[in-house]
Amino acid sequence: MLLVELVLLLSCFHLVSCNNTLSDTLVPGQLLSFSAGHTLVSKQGKFELGFFSPAGASDKLFIGIWYSNIKTQTVVWIANRDNPIRPPFNNSHLELSDGNLQLLDARTQRVWNSNLSAASAYVIRAVLLDSGNLCLTNGNNTQWQSFDYPTDTWLPGAMIGFDKTTNTLQKLTSWRNLNDPASGSYSLQLGPNQNGELVVQRNLQEQWWRFEPWNEGGFAILAQQNRYKNLFNFSYNPAEDCKYITYSVFGEFDISRIVLEFNGSMKQWFWSKDHQNWQVVWSGPTDNCDRINHCGAFGICDMNADPPCECLQGYEPKLKLDWDINDYSGGCVRKIPLQCDNNNKGYVRMQNVKLPASSESMQVGNDQTCEYRCSSNCSCNAYSYSTSGECLLWNGDLIDLSRIPNNSRQVVFNIKLSERSNKGKKKPLLVGLAASITSAIFLCGTCCYFLWRTKLKEKGILGKKKFREILLFESATDLSKPGTSSNKGQQKKCAVELKFFKLRELKAVTDNFSPHNKVGEGGFGSVFKGQLLDGQKIAVKRLSTQSQQGINEFKTEALLIAKLQHRNLVRFLGCCVEDEEKMLIYEYMPNKSLDYFIFDESRKSLLDWKKRYEIIIGIARGILYLHQDSRLRIIHRDLKASNILLDEDMNPKISDFGTARIFSGNQNEDKTNRVIGTYAYMSPEYARAGLFSIKSDVFSFGVILLEIISGTKNRVSYTSDSPPNLIRRAWELWNDGKAFELVDPSIVDSCSSEEALRCILVGLLCLQLNAADRPTMSTILYMLRIEATVPSPKQPFITPNSDSIITEITSSSINEVTITAPDVR
Repeated sequence: MLLVELVLLLSCFHLVSCNNTLSDTLVPGQLLSFSAGHTLVSKQGKFELGFFSPAGASDKLFIGIWYSNIKTQTVVWIANRDNPIRPPFNNSHLELSDGNLQLLDARTQRVWNSNLSAASAYVIRAVLLDSGNLCLTNGNNTQWQSFDYPTDTWLPGAMIGFDKTTNTLQKLTSWRNLNDPASGSYSLQLGPNQNGELVVQRNLQEQWWRFEPWNEGGFAILAQQNRYKNLFNFSYNPAEDCKYITYSVFGEFDISRIVLEFNGSMKQWFWSKDHQNWQVVWSGPTDNCDRINHCGAFGICDMNADPPCECLQGYEPKLKLDWDINDYSGGCVRKIPLQCDNNNKGYVRMQNVKLPASSESMQVGNDQTCEYRCSSNCSCNAYSYSTSGECLLWNGDLIDLSRIPNNSRQVVFNIKLSERSNKGKKKPLLVGLAASITSAIFLCGTCCYFLWRTKLKEKGILGKKKFREILLFESATDLSKPGTSSNKGQQKKCAVELKFFKLRELKAVTDNFSPHNKVGEGGFGSVFKGQLLDGQKIAVKRLSTQSQQGINEFKTEALLIAKLQHRNLVRFLGCCVEDEEKMLIYEYMPNKSLDYFIFDESRKSLLDWKKRYEIIIGIARGILYLHQDSRLRIIHRDLKASNILLDEDMNPKISDFGTARIFSGNQNEDKTNRVIGTYAYMSPEYARAGLFSIKSDVFSFGVILLEIISGTKNRVSYTSDSPPNLIRRAWELWNDGKAFELVDPSIVDSCSSEEALRCILVGLLCLQLNAADRPTMSTILYMLRIEATVPSPKQPFITPNSDSIITEITSSSINEVTITAPDVR
């Protein structure tokens, strides 16, 4: 009987425990209770948040995150690691109160909280994601996340770095020992030079061991792991306000973690589904060569050699007797002091090495420029250049240099010499003969290369395989180039961090570019919506693989819009260049474009006058930023209603910068032989002669302004008896004193007649035939927002009929005309 009661009691406990999961979300008024055994489980059941006590520490209670679907509890994050709850544990709970997560003990004393500096009721829930990230969100934006405060574990998608905007340092800190998760002696963070170097420190200040600086798209220590190099993708963001390193995993290693152990070692683990256990992918440090400064300054370490330390070429041991007893800490010194005459004796080039510590990073155009920077600096002892345009300079002692066998990245390290190498003096005749043969081979090779290049150009396939490399190179240099704008005096380099998405990732989030995810069709391809694993919605602009058009537009947009940031410009997230695919990724605009509303009889009433006026002002602000306030002076050249996207709050975002051009500071106009755009929005000087300037965009803005007010599209007239287009109608109504009749009937009741008339007047001023008569965008904003005297417009340019269009284009000197949308829909 007693046995039966015990079985029933255990069954009841099992039933209760099975119902203690609070899904993946905690909302205000809801408690995550220790007594009730409550936990949060992420949507796909990958991670679980709850209370736990480490083995051997039953007198301490923590709240943390562990893998939900792995039997052996593996904790990846702890909230109160340095302030455990002590007995009694009953009534301890986690709650969401006053916009903050708060952990309270049995005496309702606060043990830990998320410490949001601007906590408010806008935080409506805490969500545990399948990435292992615990987020506080208001539905649209993440206000706080556990990924910003890691413990000893680095999960895929999390960052190690520093964010100036939130003043948060993301670093790993080891456990104190195997059973105590309190902060230990070791930490992993970005190095002090902020050049993508990861450093493990001991006792907060002593550098213990490190990865080399980020170079050639990775770390040498990881490049050795040939078996796994295509399964783990590390990336580095060097932006000034937010530097960080992150990584992702693929395939069978999707359950993976990097852990900073309590003894200072670092290991990456993956969960073997076949063996049902954790297995090590790589670990460090592997030997003494990984330790900081094992061979001293200007020494190089090689654990496969005996002795393991030697001096670099041109150097000798500083303390010879110490080296004889295997004490290499004193390092090496130059045999001949370096003379500061800007005439050094060349460089020793080394490969398969881990680059030294404490480098200075900059973006340059080529290897020669990087070498020149080092040669012209007396304190520079070495340099390394990567094909991405990054130049690393070492201006002090070369510390922690070691050889790396089987380094697949083949980074070249160049050490400055203070003397000529003796090699080459012994056999001058042989060297001269070798040089002659080499020159002849080079000359023949060059000829063959140019013949091959010509063949490829004829076939139209040159550059396909290296398109990504071209993007990376040009992203690190100035965008001014012949045919786009004057590049005189534009030698300053403007670095852009291009984020590259994986094709497999984009296929996954768009359901393999399914038709039901298609949200638009452009001149050069289709646009698809998708949602990333972190919940962010994106729009993927996919260039048609069947067309050779749009390559220049793709490149311009990828390199240009990444440099621009404004609330009224669409936000660029990155691109994908893989196989034959070329795609641009943006933030997703749920309300599509402006023309979707104002030209549709059933939807135009959704935009009342107040909202339309806000849209007008927002577009004007965005154009003003392009013309005047951004560090690049941009002429958009294809402003139209369909290129004005609307976010969830109907705020306008200017998009489609494929035809945009950059002007230098004192440049006023330029000319092109290829006119691209939509005729109904083109200024007359651009349509007739290919001349464009900021006043071209002003003309396009004038057309958009009248379309927003009237809810009518500016139609191109093809016959003399066609109804008057929008510009002609607006001008005639203005002259007749009936301009208010232009206002869309669906908004007349909500419309301010004074504001509407002012907008119509400004629109007509933007459309004047002479570009010099049109106001600038700063003046336009002033006239729209301030009750000031507005001058009377001259007769605007009114789109002629089709015969006139053909006559003008034929008689002009333009070589090529591409009209993307010559007529209405």
